[in-house]
Amino acid sequence: MKAWKKILPAVAVLGLVLTACGQKKSDNSDASSSTSTTQTSKMSSSSSSNDKIANKLGNEKLPQSNGLDSNQSVNAKLDGNKTNFTISYLNNGSTYATYTKHTYESDSAAMQQVGYQAAANVAGLPSVNLGYNVVGHSDKGAGQEYIQANFGNWSLLTHGSNFGKYKGAATTKGKTVVSYIQNHNLPVPESKGSITAEIDGSATITWQMGNDVYSIKANSLNTALEMVTSLK
Repeated sequence: MKAWKKILPAVAVLGLVLTACGQKKSDNSDASSSTSTTQTSKMSSSSSSNDKIANKLGNEKLPQSNGLDSNQSVNAKLDGNKTNFTISYLNNGSTYATYTKHTYESDSAAMQQVGYQAAANVAGLPSVNLGYNVVGHSDKGAGQEYIQANFGNWSLLTHGSNFGKYKGAATTKGKTVVSYIQNHNLPVPESKGSITAEIDGSATITWQMGNDVYSIKANSLNTALEMVTSLK
């Protein structure tokens, strides 16, 4: 497993678990706030719920879709301010997705939190065709499989298994992402971005804009993809 030790730490990084290293920039003079709104599943840019959150965050882009079926209602809760915020999306009282922004002291400090995986990490490992001329590389061991691919400024890391119901899941998830982005635009990071799809179905999409790091984390890969590609 050539890339095993290199890949595993990135999974933790992608969760944006901030260390106590003092990298995170302190909030500006705007007071932290909490706003809760209820909205239908497919939001429009003119919806009152999105407007309430937008009024708190200024020019920040927000998901225009919250990634669920159109017959479901969602409660969106904002915590924080323009510098650091978390928007939690709840369905039936449970959080199924979050959209976050964290501001750091420098671009380099922010980059450390993106979890980007360099192509060199998996050089020489078996290749996997993910479609549309995107080639991933498979790292297997201890019953687990990780597939990494790189395209543009993005890295993709998917997690599956070598056996049981999750056998082949890493390849399936990789193909899902590659296929989806053919007709949907990911954010354009100033530096790098990363996509991680876990074996439990959850996914995290993270990208850097200067010294700001944005992330959408959802209980399902499709929800994360739909939300991140609807940012306006």
